[in-house]
Amino acid sequence: MATDRERLFGNDLRVLDTLSGFDLVADPRRDLDLAQGNANIEQALVLRLRVRRGELAPLGWPTYGSRIHELIGQPNVKRTHVMLMAFAREAIEQDPRVAEITSIAVENIPGERDTARLNVEIRLIDAQTPLNLVFDVGLGGAR
Repeated sequence: MATDRERLFGNDLRVLDTLSGFDLVADPRRDLDLAQGNANIEQALVLRLRVRRGELAPLGWPTYGSRIHELIGQPNVKRTHVMLMAFAREAIEQDPRVAEITSIAVENIPGERDTARLNVEIRLIDAQTPLNLVFDVGLGGAR
C-alpha cells in the first residue's frame, strides 16, 4: 500500500545514471524497478538537471531541462559557480512538487579540477523534512 508521501511524489521507472547515459534497473524478481516517494522526486530532479533544456521540445516539453550543459569547458571558478547555481535553481523550480529552494551552494571537490559539486536544500510541498540534493557537474567535458 502506497504511503501519502509516495502518492504525493509519485513513482516512475528507476534509472541508473551511468557514464554512457541512463539504464533501467531490474528489481529482485527481474521486473522493472520503481523509484517511489523521495527516491522518485530526487531522480526526477537529477534527470531535469542532466537533460539539456529544449532537448525534449519535439516531445512537447520545450522548457524541460537545464542550461547546465552550457558550462562545459568553463573554468571551475566563482563566476562559473554562480552561473551553475542560477541554471540549477531555474530548472529545479520548474518541478511543481518543489515549494522552494532553501539553500544552494557550489564547492570544489579536492583533487577534481574540472568537477563542481552542487549542494541544494529543497523544501518540497507538504513535506516536513527538506530534500538534500548533491549533484556533481563535470566542467571539463561531456558526461
